[in-house]
Amino acid sequence: MCSIIASFSKDKIKDLVKINQYRGNFSYSISAININTMLVEKTIKDFGLFNYSSLDNIKEGFYYICHVQAPTNGILNLKERIHPTELKNSRLWHNGIITPKGVKYLQNSTNINSTFDTELLHTSLYYNQFKQLSEIEGLFSCVYLNQILTLFRTKHGKLYIDEDLNISSERFQNSKCINYNTIYKVDFKEKNIIIYDTFKTKRCNFIIQGEL
Repeated sequence: MCSIIASFSKDKIKDLVKINQYRGNFSYSISAININTMLVEKTIKDFGLFNYSSLDNIKEGFYYICHVQAPTNGILNLKERIHPTELKNSRLWHNGIITPKGVKYLQNSTNINSTFDTELLHTSLYYNQFKQLSEIEGLFSCVYLNQILTLFRTKHGKLYIDEDLNISSERFQNSKCINYNTIYKVDFKEKNIIIYDTFKTKRCNFIIQGEL
């Protein structure tokens, strides 16, 4: 289990991390997004509990996307496995599980031998946009940056957002869960999310106990 958190406010980030921290304490990251260029200006990645003082090392005026992680595909002390994954100027923050069958599908379709499900999903998104999402067996929620910022989740994923574009994997005050099987584009100018595309959750045999 992992968690994705985002906000323009560092104080709000701290509040949201507190309600999401139980979802992962193996590693964390903070990324500062320039909404004018839609590029990541700075990323901090480290192991252990989320370090709130790390926010002080990033300037104000950015949209901050954070991730706390509890690895689902093995504990490896590799910083490149701390989210977001990076591919050129694109970034992917991922919460959830892609099944072994889903991993195999992505390995075949991307011609990559990696077992890191987030890297495989990111490669698929970068080169195929959202065309393969309906073929990937798994349960997940994602925030994806590639010129625009998009949000999506499968049927049993969770991702909440409010009118100020605060995002959390856990429900918070005045937030609502985005619809599953729907890809949303974040409109920073209007502070809104717009339906960008759709897909289908591929049925898998995982036993769901609540949502991810």
